[in-house]
Amino acid sequence: MFCRLRIASLPATTVMLLSLAALAAEAQMPDKFTNLQYFPKTISRQELMGNMRGFSFSLGVRCQFCHAGKDGNKREQMDFASDEKDTKKTARAMLRMVDAINQEYIAKMGRAAPIRVECVTCHHQLSIPKTMNALLAETIDKKDIQAAIGLYRDLRKNGLGNGQYDFGETSLNILTESLLKQDKAKEAVAIMELNAGRITRRFSS
Repeated sequence: MFCRLRIASLPATTVMLLSLAALAAEAQMPDKFTNLQYFPKTISRQELMGNMRGFSFSLGVRCQFCHAGKDGNKREQMDFASDEKDTKKTARAMLRMVDAINQEYIAKMGRAAPIRVECVTCHHQLSIPKTMNALLAETIDKKDIQAAIGLYRDLRKNGLGNGQYDFGETSLNILTESLLKQDKAKEAVAIMELNAGRITRRFSS
């Protein structure tokens, strides 16, 4: 099942830019397609383009994320049939995975109106759908706790309303517990203090 388009949670400027990029890509898209391995070979140009736009919005990416350029990365130079990029191969595998989840698992639960999994269900406009805790834990391991706290504050400032990350207190509590289990007491205390300060500001405002 193809990913549906859902753009309500995207910032207006992002929607506009992705829409313009998609329209420009459509103008460069061929009328006949070769090397279709997931979509049916009888799919119309309009339907295929609609699905490509859905991927773009769901992952917050542009054509060049999956499609290789013949001589560069300009849209007019896209080689849409090429399998050069691993991201395109991954996309096919992910689409088949989504089909399997919806058709082989969710559909067999016997519910009258089952909720369908879509690309945006996990990606939330992120090309790599990492959780906030995963990002912070990775930053602590590769850099230090101060870098992780700085990352959290930057992401919270710039992305609080776009639904990409969970900025709730529970998320930080879970990260604190994980750090304690790894004997990272200093880092756990810093995350607890970050969380406590955020909660205090919320109730004092």
